[in-house]
Amino acid sequence: MRDNLARAERLRLVDTARRAGEDAPTLCEGWTTRDLATHLIIRERHPSAALGIFVSKFDDRRRAKENDYASMPYAQLLGLVASPPKWTPGALPGVESAMNTTEFLVHHEDIRRAAIEWIPRRLSQSETATVWAQTKVALLPFAANADGPVTIEAPGFGTRSAGKKREGDGVTITGAPLELLLYLMGRQDHALVDVR
Repeated sequence: MRDNLARAERLRLVDTARRAGEDAPTLCEGWTTRDLATHLIIRERHPSAALGIFVSKFDDRRRAKENDYASMPYAQLLGLVASPPKWTPGALPGVESAMNTTEFLVHHEDIRRAAIEWIPRRLSQSETATVWAQTKVALLPFAANADGPVTIEAPGFGTRSAGKKREGDGVTITGAPLELLLYLMGRQDHALVDVR
């Protein structure tokens, strides 16, 4: 089921991006839906160029690939997002979930929540259980950078804590798994959660 959510979310993102149009804003500062689609293509099809996102040494490769896709028609870009190459690591059993579920969930919401009006999505119970599993993984790097322990609570799914143990410095974040995931992935201003 987890691989299915990654594939389903890929197609949902493409559909939302198509309806929004190539110049629609996203929650990724300065990025339109076209920029986001280009990012997803480079990440999946050009791993050495994608390193430029994190390592300045590879930034020229990333920029060169971005330029390669700059003149491509938007529909063609979205077609590349929808149909990953057969040789991608994500094609391996189990890898697609780890590599793409959070990426496509969060970037799909980056498009949806940048719109003037949006409403939270209702995922199926099994999809939400998959999101909860992804959220527990996302908690670890988030908590590693926090000043104290971080606890996430998803009613109906459970509680998880991580981070430095200091009395009184902890924070508890409560919400649906997708909202928690968005919060942990840097979308704090757009996640419907309770923080205390």
